[in-house]
Amino acid sequence: MGRRRLSRYGLANLSLGLSILFAVAAFVYLALAGSPLRGAALGGLVLAAGYWEYRRKIQDKRTSERYEAEAEAQKRRREERQ
Repeated sequence: MGRRRLSRYGLANLSLGLSILFAVAAFVYLALAGSPLRGAALGGLVLAAGYWEYRRKIQDKRTSERYEAEAEAQKRRREERQ
């Protein structure tokens, strides 16, 4: 059995999914407790923070991939010169 491949942004996708799950759970809990407006506010806040973190992780991943590609290109150029 082969290893399952995660997508390129596997950890970012996982954290976004957990944020959505937590936001829905918070809304449902507070709505059942009699405070649907507070639940919606908390859920929206958690969703916004989760999306912000998702975007930041994707940007970090892209930046690191770009730096790695540039480092590899410089290494190849140095090896060609020698």
